Amino acid sequence: MPMTSWWVPVGVLLGTAGVVGGLVLLRRRRGWPRRRSPAVAVLVVGLLAAMLTGLNSYAGYVTTPSAIPHVLGFTHPPRVHGDRDLPAGHGSTVVSVRLGSPRLSVPTQTMDVYLPPGYRSDSRRYPVLYLYGGWPGRSNDWLIAGRLPAVLDELITRGRVRPMIVVLPDTTLGGLHDTECLDAVSGPRLGSFLAGTGANDTVPGYLDRHFRTIADRHGRAFAGMSSGGFCALNLGLHHTGEIGSIAALEPYPTAGAGPESAELKGRPDLVRRNRILDYLPTMRFAAPVPVFLDWPRRASARERRDNERLVAALRARGQHVTTRTEDSAHTWHLAQLAAPAMLEFVSAHLAPPGTVTPRGAPR
Repeated sequence: MPMTSWWVPVGVLLGTAGVVGGLVLLRRRRGWPRRRSPAVAVLVVGLLAAMLTGLNSYAGYVTTPSAIPHVLGFTHPPRVHGDRDLPAGHGSTVVSVRLGSPRLSVPTQTMDVYLPPGYRSDSRRYPVLYLYGGWPGRSNDWLIAGRLPAVLDELITRGRVRPMIVVLPDTTLGGLHDTECLDAVSGPRLGSFLAGTGANDTVPGYLDRHFRTIADRHGRAFAGMSSGGFCALNLGLHHTGEIGSIAALEPYPTAGAGPESAELKGRPDLVRRNRILDYLPTMRFAAPVPVFLDWPRRASARERRDNERLVAALRARGQHVTTRTEDSAHTWHLAQLAAPAMLEFVSAHLAPPGTVTPRGAPR
């Protein structure tokens, strides 16, 4: 039974009721002193477990029991510096790298990196998808809740998605900071760290120097869910010369009042620069950028309206937009439903794996 089934919390409740009932009967029959009865402790623990599994059933974060060790931090992908110290093998694998930037005031963080089947046994260069999670969250959310390796392996095996590297940066500086991937006025310049391509202390710059990537806009895509969807859109639209496509699940068109106040200090020029519907009508596109948008059918009226306005504004600027809706609320359930279509869209707009000509074009 999947951990997201509503039968899980129901089963926990029924099991708790059975255990508590049995303990109460034993106490009465054997005359245990009330202070020694474990029934209250079992009841408290059972109700807490039912609440947590019920919340998980709604949010869809822990999908299978095998994900629990990852959630608790008992398992970690092997840490590498790049191609030079990858574990041997032929199939896909997930590794982690450590990267920060004193220059941009970004503390060192762990990033997980999915390497597709074949990467460790050939010499080709591969396109890269930079995939952001929501808030609050961690860099491995797409591994746990999105089951990314299993989904990608299946799609690649079926020929529906071309092999690609997927990078999972930490957008929350430890899981609690709602950065919305902005360049803070007096803090971490996270947007520059996540999207900059010209330096070794940025995420794309590091990947291009330490892994076999296709290091141009045809080999890069940004995608994400919820606040990560805003990150993908906002960063992607500010870097149309460096990326080839954008995919956003459950996105918002603004960072929200909290991050605008905390990160941007409410400065009108910076707020407008990071409100997509404000700057999109007059922005300059260095190149066309296809966009994939997916939002929940059970979204609020405001969320539906915002997404429809995003679609209209992008199409008004001549950009190709693909839209979908899922029978879901604003949770990880939508990301799980949308992931195959999102990955197929990204794959269709990325260069295939290959060598690189002197001019830098894959062949």
